[in-house]
Amino acid sequence: MSTTETLNLASLKMVHDELVATIEQSAIRLEQFAQDRNNGELLQNCIDGIKQIRGILSLIQLRGVDLLADELATHITDITLGEDEKTDAKLELLTASFFILPRYLEYCTQTARSMAMLLIPHINELRLARKAAPLPESYFYGLTTVKPAPRLSVNQQALPEDLTALVRRLRHMYQTALLNVLKGVQVKASLGMMTRALQRLETASAGTALGNFWWLAGSTLAALAEKNMQLGKGRKMLFSAIEREIKCFQFEGSAVLEREVDPALQKELLYLLALSNSDSEGARAVLAAFGIGRLPYTEAELAREMEFLNGPSANTISSMVAVLTDELHSTKNILERAAQSGAELLTESPELLDTLKKVADILAIVGLISPSNSLKQEIAKITDWQVNGTTISPDELLVVADTLLYVESTIAGLSNANLSDEKVAQINALSRDAAMANNQIAEAEKIVIDEAEAGLVLVKRALSAFAESNYDKGHIRNIVGTLDSVRGGMFLLGLPRAAKVLAGCMRFVDEDLLANDQHPAVQHLLETFADAVISLEYYLDAIKLDKNADTSVLQIAEESLQALGYKV
Repeated sequence: MSTTETLNLASLKMVHDELVATIEQSAIRLEQFAQDRNNGELLQNCIDGIKQIRGILSLIQLRGVDLLADELATHITDITLGEDEKTDAKLELLTASFFILPRYLEYCTQTARSMAMLLIPHINELRLARKAAPLPESYFYGLTTVKPAPRLSVNQQALPEDLTALVRRLRHMYQTALLNVLKGVQVKASLGMMTRALQRLETASAGTALGNFWWLAGSTLAALAEKNMQLGKGRKMLFSAIEREIKCFQFEGSAVLEREVDPALQKELLYLLALSNSDSEGARAVLAAFGIGRLPYTEAELAREMEFLNGPSANTISSMVAVLTDELHSTKNILERAAQSGAELLTESPELLDTLKKVADILAIVGLISPSNSLKQEIAKITDWQVNGTTISPDELLVVADTLLYVESTIAGLSNANLSDEKVAQINALSRDAAMANNQIAEAEKIVIDEAEAGLVLVKRALSAFAESNYDKGHIRNIVGTLDSVRGGMFLLGLPRAAKVLAGCMRFVDEDLLANDQHPAVQHLLETFADAVISLEYYLDAIKLDKNADTSVLQIAEESLQALGYKV
């Protein structure tokens, strides 16, 4: 199922010039009104222009743009004459929309397709300004039903633990991780913890409508973590909506097992799962059950398209490329003459440095940091040559020429790619990491944490093998020793609360799992014990970032052990 749609390019091209001219004229009228707030004629002319734009767009049926035009018309009619602080904000939003409209039309003509979801952020800015509910990301996703086909599922297990107590504990697990996601702390690990809670909820309500929802929600959160997808305000609100469903389950219990969860919430989760383009078995199974295919793009590709939409137009890029190419051509001529007639010619060409500095600055402004920095290094060399009259070898001139060729090829590539593709994210954590690497104590602590994490991985692997082998105790005979070594690491790091949790884990394995008599609900006990182990893993991930990380997450492990009968 695709959220892009074919475009009647002939119809768009027929009205394109008139449409863009009307948009530009309306934008000029708006700018003039911003300078003369009492001129009602200018405001009315702008309103008439927007109505004309909306009429043309409705004729060519360009989805998304017509909705943006509707919001523009609604927004501008709220503007009153005279000076008003609120009017400033409204005019700013209108100006931004007048920028986006022609850029989107240009995008459609260049790509011969329509992607209405690119306009959702701009539509939502106008909607939020008038206190209307924002559109969800899945608004243009053409999904008519969200009911999954029947699937083979694990039968709902008889739970030795009270359902209300279990759901309360799992809700606490979800809330603890959600709080960190909302703060932007430990995001990937937190999503893993939230996914774990949803998977446990699915097991507790398997074979029901609510169980299907936990299946969908858990798979979506796992995909978000797997693909490191962005978590904006809308997606965080989605996580909170899931938490409200858990709360409902906690307080209403089995009465809600067959109730259908809000289809709009499920549609949003399905869209995000499809957008993730995850290859995991779980994601494929969910999408297949709901009859949904892959999207023709990923989130990263969608983000690049959005960046391009907000960036300079194709005409602007072409003009910039032409100017930079001319400037580099003149500098290459100077270098070529210097190589043939003598390097002293560089001291007789003061315009060389000015030209190179101008090119380097432009490259930096548009985000081409690497070629800009390379060029600045050569500028420093040439400055030294000119100031000190240093003798220049042919090899040194060749290095400068190679840099210019690199810069020129980079600029030429702009003609065939969106400018946003060349932008480089600036990461400033490297110096901090390097400083930590030079600190021997920090290195030793890191080794201890890594070993502890590896130990917990071995424990989880042994528990899986134990469950898959029909509870052959040979697979878990060594995990008490492994847990004990991890406990020792916690003492070395000065983390007594974690050490006590590990001591409780050792007692459970020794006194229950390795006992002569097998517990009848061993699978449920294993799941609950796994909750404790995962909580410890989550805590270790936190202390890698901050030795003094909040220990409250260990309460989840303590509650899990208490549910097993081992109070910490």
